Amino acid sequence: MSEQTLHKSINFSVDSETGSESVGLAIARLLKPGDVIALQGNLGAGKTRLVRAIATNLGVPEEEISSPTFVLIKQYQGDLTIYHFDTYRLGDADEFTALGADELLFGDGVCLIEWADRVAELLPKDHLRIELTATGETSRSYKLTSSGARSHSLLTDLAASLKNCPTVDLH
Repeated sequence: MSEQTLHKSINFSVDSETGSESVGLAIARLLKPGDVIALQGNLGAGKTRLVRAIATNLGVPEEEISSPTFVLIKQYQGDLTIYHFDTYRLGDADEFTALGADELLFGDGVCLIEWADRVAELLPKDHLRIELTATGETSRSYKLTSSGARSHSLLTDLAASLKNCPTVDLH
């Protein structure tokens, strides 16, 4: 598979929180140890909500899940180990490295990184990028982009899974 083939995108939208939860469930079912999801979107776009949907569908109690804005990293244990990063308050990628967080990106846990553009140069080459945009109070648009063989497989399987989901409108 050529490098160009691995950089694919899908776009879809949801018009309710139920739709966002369906997306989280579909992603959770496909994740494997070592997967890295880079989340991007404005404040209120739904990054933490998506992380919550993914984590709860991996067996993490909902009350344990919150944005790690002030602690930067939270670890959850469910069916998989999940590292939830919020890099919003970081000045630069060097701060991320100083925390030792960059080492977690290449481990056996699933990494879910909010504001991933702030540490983009540290991300593994192969990761799934999810850009979220709020289009209404509960409606969201998503753009998912793969960057390597594993994320391409994840993206392909996710598109197939969402194809028949009544709460998701694939474009």
